[in-house]
Amino acid sequence: MVLDASSWMTVYEVFSRHRSIRRYKRVELPEEHVRLILEAGRRAPTDATLHLWSAVRVRDRSVRRRIAELIGQSHVDEAGEFLVFLADLYRLKRLLEYRGEELAEDHYALLLFAAIDAALAAENMATMAEALGYGTCFIGAVQNAAGDIIELLRLPRLTYPLFGLTIGVPAEDPPVRPRLPLDMLVHEDKYRDYSGDDLARAYEVMAPYSRKRDWLRLLKRYAARGGYFDERSESLRRLLGERGFKA
Repeated sequence: MVLDASSWMTVYEVFSRHRSIRRYKRVELPEEHVRLILEAGRRAPTDATLHLWSAVRVRDRSVRRRIAELIGQSHVDEAGEFLVFLADLYRLKRLLEYRGEELAEDHYALLLFAAIDAALAAENMATMAEALGYGTCFIGAVQNAAGDIIELLRLPRLTYPLFGLTIGVPAEDPPVRPRLPLDMLVHEDKYRDYSGDDLARAYEVMAPYSRKRDWLRLLKRYAARGGYFDERSESLRRLLGERGFKA
């Protein structure tokens, strides 16, 4: 079925006005809206029908406050809803064992697809929430306190917290953030290398993302040698090993 112009424009508008909301009114969401949001996540694609993700809807305010304190993000406590998305091989292991089979010994590929499954489900939920008029924010800082969050949420082995998602009534109206030009993100037929002009244009387009209009400061902080992700890699490997993931 092909949608008429008014329908698809409405869908596109939901995507085009997306902003990360980090200040919320302390308002509970109607349960029927929460159910719609959760169902949108349930209908997301999942590789080979494996359902390699789970989410914990954190309703206990004391747990919420503790997570907010651990990761230094108060909007986790302020938002109407907060979910933690997991890579989940535990349920798959139980399903296989129930019918006399064993989970694959090497979990590397399963873990990759678990992260993909979780991201697809979470994006569906965020889009549904924003279509209902709520604000959302993905919380990657869950990784900064993954060990503590595992204990707080009593997560079994072969599960791992990937990221969080806040949903609620916005108490701010931030501008739409810039994105790289489409021709730097989508290649045709083969990967096109970037010219110096392309790279300069990327820095120019993304400059408003930084208060000092220097996107390099953010790239260095997170992705350069000695940055956040460089430092996180070793502890991530260790914690995944402790959780029973084998690669």
